[in-house]
Amino acid sequence: MMKLVAKSSLLIAFALFFTSCEKDQNTDSSPKAVGQSSSTMDLKIPNGFNFETTESISLDLNIDQAPLNARYLLKVYTENPSVVASPIYQAFMSNGASLNTGLTIPAGLQQLYLVMQAPDGSSFLTIVPKSETISHTFYRSKNKAQVESFGSPDCVSGCDHSQTHSNWWEANIEDDVYCVTGSYNGSGGITVKNGAILRLCGSGSIPNITLNKGQIQIVAGANVTVNNFNINSSGDNELVVYQGATLTITNWFSPNADVVNYGTMNVAALNLNSGADLENHGDFTVTTTNYCSFNGDVDNYGTLIVSGNASINSGSEFKNYCGLYFNGDLQHNGEIKCYSYTKVGGKWTINGGAKHEMKNGAMAVCEDLMLNGKIEGKGSTSLFKVNDRSDANWGAEIKKNIQFCDVNGIENVAARNFKDGAVEGCSLVIPSGSCNPEGNGQPQIADADNDGVADELDAYPNDASRAANSYFPGENSYGTVAYEDLWPAFGDYDFNDLVVDYRYQQVLNANNEVVDLKARFVSRAMGGSLDNGFGIALDVAPSAISSVSGTRYFNNVVSTNANGTESGQSNAVIIVYDDASQVLVNTTGQAFVNTVSGNPTVAPDTTDITINFSSAQTAASLGTAPYNPFIFVNQTRGREVHLAGEAPTDLADASLFGTLDDDTDPNSADDTYKSANNLPWAIHVVGGFNYPEERVDISQAYNYFSVWAQSGGVSYTTWYDDQPGYLNISDLYQ
Repeated sequence: MMKLVAKSSLLIAFALFFTSCEKDQNTDSSPKAVGQSSSTMDLKIPNGFNFETTESISLDLNIDQAPLNARYLLKVYTENPSVVASPIYQAFMSNGASLNTGLTIPAGLQQLYLVMQAPDGSSFLTIVPKSETISHTFYRSKNKAQVESFGSPDCVSGCDHSQTHSNWWEANIEDDVYCVTGSYNGSGGITVKNGAILRLCGSGSIPNITLNKGQIQIVAGANVTVNNFNINSSGDNELVVYQGATLTITNWFSPNADVVNYGTMNVAALNLNSGADLENHGDFTVTTTNYCSFNGDVDNYGTLIVSGNASINSGSEFKNYCGLYFNGDLQHNGEIKCYSYTKVGGKWTINGGAKHEMKNGAMAVCEDLMLNGKIEGKGSTSLFKVNDRSDANWGAEIKKNIQFCDVNGIENVAARNFKDGAVEGCSLVIPSGSCNPEGNGQPQIADADNDGVADELDAYPNDASRAANSYFPGENSYGTVAYEDLWPAFGDYDFNDLVVDYRYQQVLNANNEVVDLKARFVSRAMGGSLDNGFGIALDVAPSAISSVSGTRYFNNVVSTNANGTESGQSNAVIIVYDDASQVLVNTTGQAFVNTVSGNPTVAPDTTDITINFSSAQTAASLGTAPYNPFIFVNQTRGREVHLAGEAPTDLADASLFGTLDDDTDPNSADDTYKSANNLPWAIHVVGGFNYPEERVDISQAYNYFSVWAQSGGVSYTTWYDDQPGYLNISDLYQ
């Protein structure tokens, strides 16, 4: 890149800055792992890497068949909400309306936790793997805690053998994948043994399939009909029907090993043996009125229908997270844990020793009940409803958080059968939905300001222009930006010349538009003698802002428009303060503020900024947090220092680019505020930052900073965490 000003012409001009902030270089003679370095100056940084500790992903989310016609509140967490109290993002969603937005998350996450909160206050958790685009539809198939299913394999890749089906043959080579395409002609059969994998991609009829040892996969797009499907007992056996696939079994199905269904399964009759588990995420139907018997365990996340009579035998455990239907009579000897909706179309007999457990607003319905065992509620109150006759014997129990409803009045259930707070009644409101099409009663949703957001979810229930607060990195957490202020010359890379923690609060309306942007900046350290200003740049025009409050100006350096934005800028720039030395006032008698352990300290300073917009803005129009924060050095307004890869403002002095150690190309979106070997002058740590001691290189204080930087951010993405072996505590400011 052509240098804009010769380096030699600026050496004298910047001599003052070198002497004001120059610090000794420490050495570390201890052994280093491969890729580690004690000097940031020695690092070899790949082109295009901007030292980000965050990454950007896209959310493509929908609600389908939600039970209430009001807005739902989505909360996105980086950890299980039981562990971390504050989400990193919030937005409203409605039936039939998609949410498409970008999201900034800490780098290195493997999964995200999505909490969907309903207008009545109920909520459920969905765990999704992290990907460049996260697509998910709420309520369509499940309404309780769930995990996204893996995508279907195909017969294009990963096949060791590709063939069509004819006559009788075997898949018999261990770990080999046999991919079968084309139309099945209704003849012959297939045996899977020796740990082979059979992948059926075609459609048609196969009279016989036997699984002795291995796995059978029915992939997306396949439509397979089998007369005799035998799964023999083996810990290595598994049948998987993927989403978009259909498997029909026209005879008795009596598996002795695991069955996992993400698609559609139709079986004429079912005997689930004790050595088998059934996991259903799609639609599973026992199509005839033949008797159905369950001896193994069942996890139902989709819709499971038994057309005739059924028995759940002792030792069998059902976990039902969506819709479970027995259209005939049910003999119940095992245990059902119901988190959603269970319906018995005939007589439900819960025998002695059997238990029906209901959790958090679940609903169970039957025509007649004969209770000898136990019905128990946990969490919020659930509803057990009998349409006709209810009977209970002496040892039967209806206990804890249960409302027991007999529509035409209880016939033979005594007061002694109700235990630990269970009550008789039919008033409990249970919303209907895709998993529970019946529901009970009609919830009353209060919305005082008529903005479409229930008061239960509305952070501003009496203000129709405001509805939620979305924080980054979180309501109770902060990110950090830290600077070297000798730019365009190298510094000592202790990144403590100015250290500022931040937290942003977007005030949203019911349409997820930003009405106000509030920021809290906590200035913690000033490891240099230069009087630096600090500000942020947004991606909107200054006219988009009606007012800015909370800024602090001490010197005649910054000119502002009437709305509080900086004048002379095509984008909105807010100077938080113009002189850090007037914010962190050094009363210690020492050279620096809060960078030398053991020296007297100065209390961190908190500055709260409120930005009100002239009209509501989309979150995308503002850019992403931390919104291009920068300093300007020693009261020289044009000498801006930004994070690597961020754009200078209109008031930056372009004559400084490409001078001394800087290699900025102001015409390149990615090639700003970096040296020729791609080193930065500022870093951003989303998880908070314990900055180095004065004169200590960051690569010495953090053992894996250099490995992370030289890998382009691939390795040790949380190099700043307090994990074993990550930190040299004595090199960090205490």
